[in-house]
Amino acid sequence: MASITLSIRRFIDRRLVPFLCPVLLLVVVTLAGSCSSEVQLPVIRLALQTEPTTADPVFAVDVSSGMLVSLIHQTLVCFDDDGRITPDLAESWELYPDGLTYVFKLGESGFADGSPVRASDVVFSLRRLLDPATLSPRWWVLEPVLGAKKYHSGGPFDEASISAPDDVTVVIRLERPTAHFLSLLSMPSASIVSYEMVAAAGKEYGRTPGGSGPWKLTRWSSGDELTLERNIYSSVKNVDVDGISLRIIPEPMTRIAEFEIGNIDILEVPRAELERWKSAGPALMEREELSVVYIGLNNSRPPFDDPRVRRAMNMAVDIETIIARVLFGAGRKAYGSIPPGLKGGQRGSDLYPYNPEKAAGLLAEAGYPDGFEVEIWQRENPEAGRILESVQAYLSRVGIKVKIVTREWGAFKQAVDHGSPDAFYLDWYADYPDAENFLMPLFHSSNRGGGGNRVLYSDSFVDSLLDAASSIADADKRLLVYMGVESTVYEDAPWIFLWFPVRYEVVSYRLKGYSIPVIFNSRRFTDISIR
Repeated sequence: MASITLSIRRFIDRRLVPFLCPVLLLVVVTLAGSCSSEVQLPVIRLALQTEPTTADPVFAVDVSSGMLVSLIHQTLVCFDDDGRITPDLAESWELYPDGLTYVFKLGESGFADGSPVRASDVVFSLRRLLDPATLSPRWWVLEPVLGAKKYHSGGPFDEASISAPDDVTVVIRLERPTAHFLSLLSMPSASIVSYEMVAAAGKEYGRTPGGSGPWKLTRWSSGDELTLERNIYSSVKNVDVDGISLRIIPEPMTRIAEFEIGNIDILEVPRAELERWKSAGPALMEREELSVVYIGLNNSRPPFDDPRVRRAMNMAVDIETIIARVLFGAGRKAYGSIPPGLKGGQRGSDLYPYNPEKAAGLLAEAGYPDGFEVEIWQRENPEAGRILESVQAYLSRVGIKVKIVTREWGAFKQAVDHGSPDAFYLDWYADYPDAENFLMPLFHSSNRGGGGNRVLYSDSFVDSLLDAASSIADADKRLLVYMGVESTVYEDAPWIFLWFPVRYEVVSYRLKGYSIPVIFNSRRFTDISIR
């Protein structure tokens, strides 16, 4: 009976409803009613390009894992679809006049096992993120907390830094005023977990999570599909669907085929397919992403420790032509790391126009008149392969011989976090809509490695400016400092700066109320209904 019902659903999904006769409609209703005495709400069907590595908040660093964590867990505060701070676990909060003390009042919410969320769970979760024994690459999210650095370095935990005076009150004290602290608390890494559930699952919590978010993970079939169902104990209500299916489909053409036959509901349109899908009309959505694409250069080893070499590599690649011919125009050349959609982004001029003659001159000046050999690593991705082949061709014209190395995502990420490759092709997605998020994680020396600064860039002046900016309460003054950092980093060229992408999605007619969120971890699919 289940297979008959599924076949009918797929038949309907393919837009054949107008041709169904009244008799068939009666059969559909009869079959649905005979399968169960309960009314079954429909499921949102999504496709992921890469499989999440974990559902444990303290270890989630990639976009797929961050999205999964955000679906399953809650944070004290979160972002809405437009990037504004909004209540989540905390129904209210107060910042004392000293700018150092936050007091959060929790609403009622429950973990997937039915146990209530208490303030002690918040203290446990945030302390776990900071604990050096946890080895979280995202501990820096709570770096502004009083005594956080000392504790993470092996010192004692300051009980006054994060405390729970009662079951519904959480007090967080900071080392210094931090203008973007609420944004940090909205990151997936700061999600709240249950002490009992983490203790029971141990190291397996990343595969068997149980947060207080609107969804709970019920099945994880590696390389195939993750299934989520509603968490009826969560404070996030008004959910109109019964579950979410997250299928792992790396190949873009396979995702397109699955969308066209009605097996997935939201398709990120591959750039090569843009012209064809533009005829989809209002179902095709467009939004400039808060992300940047780059080729990271290992600044800690020759020849990439010489800024002249790094600048030469930027000028040796015709980025505009790659955007036009490989991306089909779905990007904007990057003059730095801050996306144009954020304040302070893309304000400077292009320091690295395509100029192979000048690039060759810089290489000769740096002692490499005949160029050198370099490996550029990429994760498994056909589009990335085409992009790097173009980069390879351009660099060869100035004597740089490129070998492209392809690895699956887990092996790729591990190698990049440990600084193994000479260079690598990667992107960075905003965790929160602030220029700081495209500077502090990516270029502060304290975040070298898995913290985000994977090119091992280090500059004491940049560090000092970033440290100072985070304490400036005035948003305009803080932005000026960030613009200064952006200018310095861009001139140092720790990356080959590529582009800021534009995202295109086509949505099934089944979905109602969907829009592309400004931040990937703000979308929980709780305000979506199915026609």
